[in-house]
Amino acid sequence: MLTAIKNCALYTGRETYEDGLVLVDGNRIAYAGAMKPFEADEVIDAQGGICMPGLVNAHTHIAMSLMRGVGAGLPLMDWLNVVFPIEDRLTDERVYWGSMLSIMEMIRRGTTCFADMYFFMPSVAKAVIDTGMRANLVRSLTSIAKLDESKALFNEFNGAGDGRIRVYHSPHAEYTTTPELNRAIIETARKDNTGIHVHISETAGEVAGCIERHGVSPVKYYEQLGAFDVPCIAAHCVHLSDEDIAILANRGVNVSHCPGSNLKLASGFAKIPELRRAGVNVAIGNDGPCSNNTLNMFTEMRTAAWLAKAAWQEATAVPAQEAIEMATWAGAKALGFTDVGRLEEGMKADLILLDPKAENLFPRFDIAEMIAYAAEGLNVCLTMVDGKVLYRNGEFMTLDKDEVIANFNRCANELVKG
Repeated sequence: MLTAIKNCALYTGRETYEDGLVLVDGNRIAYAGAMKPFEADEVIDAQGGICMPGLVNAHTHIAMSLMRGVGAGLPLMDWLNVVFPIEDRLTDERVYWGSMLSIMEMIRRGTTCFADMYFFMPSVAKAVIDTGMRANLVRSLTSIAKLDESKALFNEFNGAGDGRIRVYHSPHAEYTTTPELNRAIIETARKDNTGIHVHISETAGEVAGCIERHGVSPVKYYEQLGAFDVPCIAAHCVHLSDEDIAILANRGVNVSHCPGSNLKLASGFAKIPELRRAGVNVAIGNDGPCSNNTLNMFTEMRTAAWLAKAAWQEATAVPAQEAIEMATWAGAKALGFTDVGRLEEGMKADLILLDPKAENLFPRFDIAEMIAYAAEGLNVCLTMVDGKVLYRNGEFMTLDKDEVIANFNRCANELVKG
C-alpha cells in the first residue's frame, strides 16, 4: 500500500522543504522531498504540520515507570539502594504493564525506537511486539547465573516483530559485575554477532572505584576486556579523561548521553562537545522514567543542547541540527538500525507529524530551530513505525489506553506499596 503525507513542512534529517511530500510504500520511504503530483492508496493531509523522523531513545529502563517518583532527591548510589529492593519484587506481569504504559507515553510523544536495559525482558519484547514499536533490548546482568536468560532472549527475540527488535547482551556496569562475567558476556556477543549495552563512567565515584579496583578507568577497563571489539552502546560516559575520549572515538563506541538523569541524580556534565569533535557517535537517552521522571525525548533533546552550550559557555556547542541528529539518526545508528532515523528513499518509515496549529511552532523561519528548541512531545499528532500508524489525533491504534492505565496502576501499587 502506498501512503502519501502531503502539505507538510518536511525535515528529512538533512534537508528542509517548506511544502513537502512523503510517500510510504509498505514499510519504507519511497519519496521525501518537495511537493509533486502523486497517486496513493491513502492520503494524509498534514495541513502544514512538521513531518520529521521519529525520535530514538538510546538508553532507558522503561518498566521503571512503575517506580516513577521513588527515591527523589538522592544521588545515584543512594537512589539505587532505594530502587534495588523494590526491583526484587518485579514479575513478568508487572514489567509488561510498566512497559506498556511507557511505550504508550513514548508513542504519544514521538519516540519510535528505544534501547531498553532491564529484567524480565521477554515481557518487554512482548510489549514491543504488541504495540508495533521498534527496540534494541538487553537483559541487564550482574550474575553469571543469569547469562542463560540473555542467551534465551537473543535466540527468541532477535529479529522478532518483523525485524523491529534487535537483541544485544549487557553487563550492567563495572561496579556490579566481575571481570569473569564481563568476559563471558562479551564472548557471547561475539559468538552471536551482536553488540553490548553497558553503563560506563556515570559518576565520579564510579570512576574512582574502578581505578582503585583495576588500576584503570571504566573505559580503559572495558577496552582491555574486549568490549569494544563488538558494537557497543556506552550509557552516560559523564566522567571521561582525554584518553577515554580518544579510546571511544578510535574504537567506534556509541555513547548514549542522558542529560536529564545526570542532572536529576547530580552525576555531572558529559563532555558532549569534546566527544563529538573527536568523532564519537553521540546519541541521546533519558535513562528511564524513575531516574528522569519523563520519557519525553523532545525535552531530552533540548536539555542536551542547552546543557552543552551553558556548561561550555559556547553557543554553538550543539546546534539545532546536531541536536536533532543525536535524537534520531545517531540513536538509530547506535542501536544497530542503520535504515532508520532519516526520511530518505529506501529508509524505514519511522516518522512523526506535529500539530499544524500548535501555537509554539510559529513562525517557521527555521524548522530545525522549531524542532530542537520549541517543539513539545504533546505537539505530536501522528506517530508511524515501520509504515504503520500507531497514534493519530488522540487515538492509539495498537493498544487500549484505559486498559493499560488500569493494569499499570494496579501493578505499580502492588510493587511499591506491597
